[in-house]
Amino acid sequence: MIAASRSLSPQQQRDLLPHLDASFETGEAQQLLGIQIPSLDGYLLARIWPAPERPRLGAVWAHALLLSAEQLARQRVAGLLDLLRRPRDGDFQAYSSALPWPSASEDAPRPPLLRILAWAMQSPQQSPLIILWDKPDEAEFALITLLDATRGGQRRALSFRVRQRARLSSPYRLQIAASIAGSVGDSPELVIDPREAREE
Repeated sequence: MIAASRSLSPQQQRDLLPHLDASFETGEAQQLLGIQIPSLDGYLLARIWPAPERPRLGAVWAHALLLSAEQLARQRVAGLLDLLRRPRDGDFQAYSSALPWPSASEDAPRPPLLRILAWAMQSPQQSPLIILWDKPDEAEFALITLLDATRGGQRRALSFRVRQRARLSSPYRLQIAASIAGSVGDSPELVIDPREAREE
């Protein structure tokens, strides 16, 4: 952790680290994730970018927002995506202060993936879901809209990650990706490919 608006214990940093690491495919610009972190009693919303300018091979930048239980349950979260900014090497001062809660547009358009995500989350099975989509980053606004549409106390259960290649046995309830790493086989994930219906 290079800069933060609050201090974290070593254990809390260990709990965050697996979520803020990433490997990137060619042409992939960023990853978005949201998940409840029990040791922090908060919900993590973060975006991760590749950091090719750093000396370590495979280095990444991550900007994380930690939402309190009250903020997550009561506030509109749609404006939070605009707060996530890619760090620039050596310019970290802005990340040392808490950010004001943003306002969200009341007339924002409905994202194309929103209906698919809402339908998928209605499944009576609580299996982890993988939704295949050619451009996963198109799901970002749809996920935030879905989070806003979820009842306050249930939002913390909506964990997600947007990435180029979904991973099996992931800690996230929902992954949106262009492909899957490995063979699904007997894994518990339910895979939904709405692209097939779109092409018919």
